[in-house]
Amino acid sequence: MNRNPGESAVDRLIALAQQKPARPGSAGVDEPTDLETIPLGLPSPRELEHNPMWKALLQLRVFLPYVARLLEMSSPSQQSTALTSELRNEVRQTVGALESSHRDLRLAVQDQTVEIKRIEESMTKAREATERNALEVTELAEDVRSMRSLVKTAITILVLLFLTLIGTVVFVLLRIKPLLH
Repeated sequence: MNRNPGESAVDRLIALAQQKPARPGSAGVDEPTDLETIPLGLPSPRELEHNPMWKALLQLRVFLPYVARLLEMSSPSQQSTALTSELRNEVRQTVGALESSHRDLRLAVQDQTVEIKRIEESMTKAREATERNALEVTELAEDVRSMRSLVKTAITILVLLFLTLIGTVVFVLLRIKPLLH
């Protein structure tokens, strides 16, 4: 960006604040700026992206035009009561809007926190019910196995008793037949 000779430092700050940050690695060409070169000891832009303090400063970038206007208005050559009251009204409206959105966000976060707690409780109940059902299924499977073995044993005993009965009846019939003749 080339600096216009009639452009003040405040106008330059406003232009920089409204400018969107360049994407890293876009087109492989860095745009020259009028800013001082970065000393070698500073962290890289990628490291700054993850720095919480740098993120907070970037969020304050929105207020730079207001600060620039305040600086312009504080200079003795350009004081204007109309601009001051207009700026005050604009700042009040902006602060009111920010407070309102902050309140809305706080309520939304509280609602989401309550909803997350409800979901956690329902997940805990579902997990407990699943564990109970798994235990009951295991116990039922053991009961079925024991009943199967009990039925097999009972059938085996009944078959042996039936065979013994048949054998005894045949033996008795064979013993009684010669006596009857």
